Amino acid sequence: MASVKIKLSRLRVALFVLFIGGLSFLVLCFPIVALDFDLWYHLLGGTYILEHHTLPAQAFFSYLPNSDRWVDYYWLFQVIVTSLHQVGGYFALIVLRSLLYLATVVLVWLCLRTDEDNGDNGVFLIALAMACAYAMAILPRDLMLRPHVFTYLFIVLFHYVVNDRPRWGWALPVAALVWTNVHGVEYPVLLLTCGAYLAEYFLPKFLRRPAPETIRRLRWPLIVSLYAVLATPAGVGLLPKPFAPPLFHERVISELNPQNLGAFFSLSLYPGGNWLETATNGLVLFVAVSVLALAWSRRLRLSRVVLFAGGLFLLPQSRRFTYEFLLLCLPVVADFLRLVAGWRPRPIPWKGALAAGLIMIAATLWSVNEFLGKQARYPLDVARLPVGTCDFLLRQGPGGKVLNVSNPGGYLEWRLYPKYLIFMDMQTMLFPSLDLFMSLNMFTDKLVFQRALDRYGPGFVLADVRDKDFLKRMEGVGDFAPVFFDDVLTLYADAKAYPDLVARNRLVAIDPATCVTEDYEAMEEAKRERMLAECRRVHEVYPDGLIVNTVMAKIALARGRTQEAMGHASRLMEVYPDRYMGFALAGLAAFKEERYEAALEYNTDALARAMPSERVLVVRNLYATYARLKRFDKAYEALESVINPMMPAATFLDLSDMGMSAVAAGKTREGRLLLTMALAKAPESEKAKVKEIEELLAMMDEPRQ
Repeated sequence: MASVKIKLSRLRVALFVLFIGGLSFLVLCFPIVALDFDLWYHLLGGTYILEHHTLPAQAFFSYLPNSDRWVDYYWLFQVIVTSLHQVGGYFALIVLRSLLYLATVVLVWLCLRTDEDNGDNGVFLIALAMACAYAMAILPRDLMLRPHVFTYLFIVLFHYVVNDRPRWGWALPVAALVWTNVHGVEYPVLLLTCGAYLAEYFLPKFLRRPAPETIRRLRWPLIVSLYAVLATPAGVGLLPKPFAPPLFHERVISELNPQNLGAFFSLSLYPGGNWLETATNGLVLFVAVSVLALAWSRRLRLSRVVLFAGGLFLLPQSRRFTYEFLLLCLPVVADFLRLVAGWRPRPIPWKGALAAGLIMIAATLWSVNEFLGKQARYPLDVARLPVGTCDFLLRQGPGGKVLNVSNPGGYLEWRLYPKYLIFMDMQTMLFPSLDLFMSLNMFTDKLVFQRALDRYGPGFVLADVRDKDFLKRMEGVGDFAPVFFDDVLTLYADAKAYPDLVARNRLVAIDPATCVTEDYEAMEEAKRERMLAECRRVHEVYPDGLIVNTVMAKIALARGRTQEAMGHASRLMEVYPDRYMGFALAGLAAFKEERYEAALEYNTDALARAMPSERVLVVRNLYATYARLKRFDKAYEALESVINPMMPAATFLDLSDMGMSAVAAGKTREGRLLLTMALAKAPESEKAKVKEIEELLAMMDEPRQ
């Protein structure tokens, strides 16, 4: 019997090691991605602290009027990430992010483990399923290297020490001290966690009953941990911060949006569904079931009631508090598993447990891999970062004030300070609501833009690169001209303040917002040459730009210079390996060179990376390639996957191509109907195509000899 227990124990350890090993590989291979831009304002804050040996008291990177709003409650986090970045670059930050996430998952597992001596593989499988669900639930948030990743780790660490390792009790004040200096605004969660466990000591004392031995041993470490809230550079100034957020910021920042509790009943268990969201919602429901079961069995401890009540209070406040709720209620889930362990009369055979465990682990790793998507450039994905505009300003600009859209402000200030000051970033506790209102409205409202110019006098404006009507809306306000663009922002310079810079770099022929979708095949050569000249200036500063390389490749293809186009496509495939454009352009170049097998391979890779809105263009390229390869069945299937012939969106060209490929593939019935439908939509300009269709239909209607 003892040998069987040892084997079962080893099996469980092996399964969990396999699980953690798989997770480690996936998260370590995932680069730093600009899911938001907060990391970079933390890097600038850490740089400021290390250089000045003091905490910032004002928004030193902004020209907005100074205020006393800044309490740098995440100063230690900033110092940590900046120090690591200075030593090991973005790879060091990936390692930090991965270690924090994996340590949290391991501690979750250790909290969920039940007594292994009972030999109950069924309970082990439930615990493993819960660990997998927690790993999936917190992953999207832990991929963003921000102070909350420490908060999640410390919540679980407190649970583990109190419930499983009370002899480590005096590590709690140390952890609390680090916690409050890494992410001080979350101190109410620290107080809630400590208070929940201390309630199990003080309530029995009040009722003149003996307190549990474990809590008696831990009361002083927990009490000392409470005072860590005051052991930050802010002192008592930290206390009001969580309870005085700027008004209306939750209307702008999605993670601050109030939580609709009904959303937790949304579960997608089919392949292709969002399994990570399903894991989150399932855990919330599982916690509720666990509380009810423990209460019914009279096994619901006071600390669990307090943790659940506190988490339940946080849950509807905003979407970001979902994760605090789940981690605060982790002991509830662990207690429920122990309750279930007492219900099961028979253990599951170890072979069945092994198979079920492997399936769970495989499903979890598959879901995580699907969520992470195609591998982006490592160790930093620059796809959403305004790298090019920052490079241009640092090389050619004289310095000064930049009026910027606020969302990428964290990256802008990190790159541009101290040569430039920006308007604002997204540090919600730092800027008043009026500043955020101005930043959101001044790029669409002419009056607000004029007043911003009059008040602050910026020499440069950074607007969204997709905003094609910005200059038209702001006509007559200032004298700003577009001088540069990257894949995120378009840079406008004041022509009166910087006439030489504008004269050298003004963009006249190219519109960054629409240039990718231009028809370069039909364009006049003179216009193509003007656009190409402006692209070359941009490309010289930012050779990695997605937009500029795409335009230059399309112009090269229109001129028949396929090797030149392939050079730009290769650059895009290297810098943006997770994006479809480089592969699609390479496919077009190979198609023009009549290398159809290569074109097929490139277009297949492009389709695997294309967003839903991008699929139609790629599928059309696939269709043409299959047609040249005389694989008409595949050509028809390709068009059928993106075109609904019965809907108004289906064009004459869509229907005629589908019909022709269907006929060629031997699908005569479908082809005849599609071609007839195409004739019903045929414009006057397509007389030659109409004649071809009519002749084909006539041939199909001729009786066989």
